[in-house]
Amino acid sequence: MVTARMVAEAICKVCRRAGQAWDAERHQTVAQRVENLLRDGPYGPYIADGDPHEWGGPGTLATIYMEAKGDDGDCMIPLEYYGDGMLVSIEASALLPGNAYIEFVNAAVAVVYSE
Repeated sequence: MVTARMVAEAICKVCRRAGQAWDAERHQTVAQRVENLLRDGPYGPYIADGDPHEWGGPGTLATIYMEAKGDDGDCMIPLEYYGDGMLVSIEASALLPGNAYIEFVNAAVAVVYSE
């Protein structure tokens, strides 16, 4: 079973800026950046278990939100649709257990499925 934490860890291992807090003075560890992405603030986490807003449909293991929240303690988004997000998603998918993979729904949301 793939969890939001597993997805966040895979993305942060592949992309050094994913989850980096805007107000951090130094580069944060993978563990801290994972926590930043999973933090449940006023707008929810960047990566959530399952499909809380029904973006991916049946079989969605996790949902990745790719729009900056702008709240206190915000961090860099986990994936960039117009940047290197596709490459990051492919490399992060390779770190997920089983046949799990990240797929973009649109420029703001990606989901994780398993074959």
